[in-house]
Amino acid sequence: MTHLIARPLAALALTFGLSTAIAEERPWYLTVDTGLSSTGKPDFAGGRLTTREGLAFGGAIGRRVGTNWRVEAAVMYRNNPVRSVSSPGFDARPGDADWASVFLTVNAFHDFGAFKVGTASVRPYLGLGLGRAQEVDTDLTAGGAPREYSGSASARQFMAGLRWDYGSPWVADVGVSLTQSGRISLAPSSGGTAHQTKYRATTVMARLGYRF
Repeated sequence: MTHLIARPLAALALTFGLSTAIAEERPWYLTVDTGLSSTGKPDFAGGRLTTREGLAFGGAIGRRVGTNWRVEAAVMYRNNPVRSVSSPGFDARPGDADWASVFLTVNAFHDFGAFKVGTASVRPYLGLGLGRAQEVDTDLTAGGAPREYSGSASARQFMAGLRWDYGSPWVADVGVSLTQSGRISLAPSSGGTAHQTKYRATTVMARLGYRF
């Protein structure tokens, strides 16, 4: 009976030992991120833009700091089609209009204790990011003529998710981020009145990471 208990415990200890050793020997990591974003109905020019779910993708370079902390520099691009516009002076159905953004952030994560799922060690995490909405832009139409607006502002985000570790250099994450910019002045590329707004997004993400 003793050996029936000892073998699974030994395998579990070995898996955790390999994961810890790899994390210590390979503190740096790179990720490729992809997912779906929702930006709702942002205010714009006295009305609202109604947006659909859109694609998000980006990546990060980071480093583990101690056992439970990670820091990283990340970039994320989101693009959400605009379904309709209620802002005065703009076409209500703008065709190929979009609501897009590029965010540059520095993120800090706290990894909680692991639990087992099959042969993987899974660690929940929480994260906070600060940085800049480097570019938020929208391409609309007014009287059938294209109008492009863009601007930048400070940004912050909150993140939560799960990280799968199989005791190899590769890791995988699934999570959600809540992202918001400061107040942005969206200026038209052709000159004219700028419009004040904020950018908000909820993004469901999958990450593939490699430690080195």
